[in-house]
Amino acid sequence: MLNATRRGFLRKTLGTAWTAGALLEQSVLRAAAARSQAPAAPANLFTIEKMADGVWAAVAERATFTNCNAGIFELSDGLLVMDSHSKPSAAAALLAQIRKEISGKPVRYLVNSHFHWDHTQGNAVYRKMGPRLDIISSEATRRLLTEGAAERLKTALESARKSLDDAKEKLAAAQTAEETARWQKTVADTQSYLREMQDYRPELPNVTVRGDLTLHDKQHELRIVFRGRGHTEGDVVVWSPSRKALATGDLAHGSLPYMGDGYPRDWPNTLTAVGMLEFDKFIGGHAGVQVGRQRMDQMRNYIEELTEAVLDGQRRGKSLEQMRAEITPSSLKSLGGGYGEAVAQPAALAAGVSSNVAQVFGALRRG
Repeated sequence: MLNATRRGFLRKTLGTAWTAGALLEQSVLRAAAARSQAPAAPANLFTIEKMADGVWAAVAERATFTNCNAGIFELSDGLLVMDSHSKPSAAAALLAQIRKEISGKPVRYLVNSHFHWDHTQGNAVYRKMGPRLDIISSEATRRLLTEGAAERLKTALESARKSLDDAKEKLAAAQTAEETARWQKTVADTQSYLREMQDYRPELPNVTVRGDLTLHDKQHELRIVFRGRGHTEGDVVVWSPSRKALATGDLAHGSLPYMGDGYPRDWPNTLTAVGMLEFDKFIGGHAGVQVGRQRMDQMRNYIEELTEAVLDGQRRGKSLEQMRAEITPSSLKSLGGGYGEAVAQPAALAAGVSSNVAQVFGALRRG
C-alpha cells in the first residue's frame, strides 16, 4: 500500500499531472511507488516473456517513475515495438535487453498506443536509430502530444525540483534502515530523472492512422487498430491475426484503469470492439500478460458499471463526495469474480475506486 507521505510526495513531484492525469497513469504509479520502496533496483528494467512465435511482452519492473510494458513483434526485416516508456534511458535499457534476449534485428516501427508520458518519452531513442524507423500513432495522439506534452513536462519538472527538498527532509528524519533506504532511493531516482529530462524534447509520430493500418510482411501480418475513444481520445492496439496476439496499451490491462483523460461512455463499446479481434493473449500497458478475454471483459464491465453509478448519482443530485462515499468496492458487482482481488490489494482497491469515481465525474462533465 502507498503510504500517505509517499503519496503526498508524488502528488507534489508530478504537480498537475497527478491531479489532472494528462500524463500520469495514477493507479499504476501508486503500485509502482509502493514496490519501489525496496532498496535494490533490478538488474533489468523489464522481464521478457514470449507470448507466441515472433511475439514477446516486455513487462516493466518496479521503478519510482513508472514505465509501461511493451509489446514486441518480429517482422522479416526488423521489429515493431509498442510504446517507449517514461524516459530515454528506459527505452535504451529495453533495446539492450531486446538485442540480448530476442533479436539483433533493427526496430523498424515504434507505435505509441496513446499520449501519456510513461508511453512516449523514450521516442527519441528509437528515432536516433536511423532514418528507416517510423513512429506510428493515431491522429489524435499526435495532436495531443503536439498540443501539450512539453508544457506538462515543464510543470512536472518544476514540481519535482520543489519536492526534492521534502524528500531530503524525510531522509534526514528516517528512523529505520528501511526508511533510510526508501528515501535514499526516492532522492536518487528523482535527481536522476530531473537530470535526464531537463533537456527533453518530445519526438512526434511521423505516421498517423484514423482507422486501421496493415503492415504486410512475409513473416506475419500486423495491424494497428483504432476502434474508438477509451482511455484517451486516440488509443490504438497492435494485433497479429496469425499469432493471435495483441498489445493494448492502457486501453485494457491488469490494473485498475486510470480514467482522468478517458471517455467512460465510449470506453466499454471500444473494448467490446477490440474484444472481437481474434487473440489468445494480450499485453496491456501495465501488469502482466493476460490470457484470453476475461480481464478485458472484466475491465469493460467495471468501467460500464462505475460510469452508470456516477450518472445515477448525478441524476439524483448527489455531490462528488457523496458519490465517493457511496460507490465502493462492495457496491460494485463488477469487482466480484476475482477481478477486484486481481487488480489491487483491498486498501488500494478502495482508494482506486474512489479516485475512479472522481475521474469519471470529471470526464462526464468534460463531455
